[in-house]
Amino acid sequence: MGRMPTLAVTGAHGKTGQAVITACRETWQIRALARNQRQAESLRSSGCEVVIGDMANSSTLSELFKDTDAVYHICPNFHPGEVEIGTLVAAKADKVERLLYHSVLHPQTQKMPHHWRKLLVEEILLEARSPRTTFVRSAPYVQNLKPYIENARGDGRLVLPYSVDARTAMVDLLDVGRAASALLDSNFESGSGWDLCGVASISHREIATLLTRLTLNTVSPHEEQAPNDTPLEVQKMFSYMNEYGLEGSTQQLRALIGDPTPLESTLQGLLSELEGPTS
Repeated sequence: MGRMPTLAVTGAHGKTGQAVITACRETWQIRALARNQRQAESLRSSGCEVVIGDMANSSTLSELFKDTDAVYHICPNFHPGEVEIGTLVAAKADKVERLLYHSVLHPQTQKMPHHWRKLLVEEILLEARSPRTTFVRSAPYVQNLKPYIENARGDGRLVLPYSVDARTAMVDLLDVGRAASALLDSNFESGSGWDLCGVASISHREIATLLTRLTLNTVSPHEEQAPNDTPLEVQKMFSYMNEYGLEGSTQQLRALIGDPTPLESTLQGLLSELEGPTS
């Protein structure tokens, strides 16, 4: 039996990193990047080899990528140094056979600076590593709704900071991990981008209707402006979503994993988590 190949994962302790690690750990030895000792202990407990450091540090990336077969690079959302980090990753992963970069659905959107930075990183990686880089362009996670659903369970109001009729694509984190695992398989060609959408288009009004059906309690959708101390880039995202939405196609995800996880199943799982264990 041959050795298990090694996959280096940046941003490993976040929810995206955890989804990727969970999906890939059966076929890959995971070398995970942790920012501190607390994260390192958590990652080691799940069977990962761990490097502690900052992904913006050249020597940290050298240690993380040494003798690895593939890299899954996840930069924290809204990170102002994402382009500089992407340049470092391109340089330090020059000998790695495969690199998957966790991008975002519609990275070409200048009105959302955190999307635009990901497009700039895609350009850097494409020029440095083509065709050994794959871009994983994920839709917003259904799991991001959890705090809004928690509030809705209390007062029946699903309150979000943009139009209840704005239409967006969404994806379950489980499916993101499954897609990452499929893309790391040698049967899939690298050098391209993949949109990961489990739901092509849905509004918060429709989500409220689903929650009403699942909870047997009326949930109504509401738009309320984000708090004044909301970071500017987050406000720009809400403004963009309010005006244009963020729709996509499920076809590429289906090509990778088959049928996506049904939205109702993910919402029911979130509701069960909020209810806690039953006695």
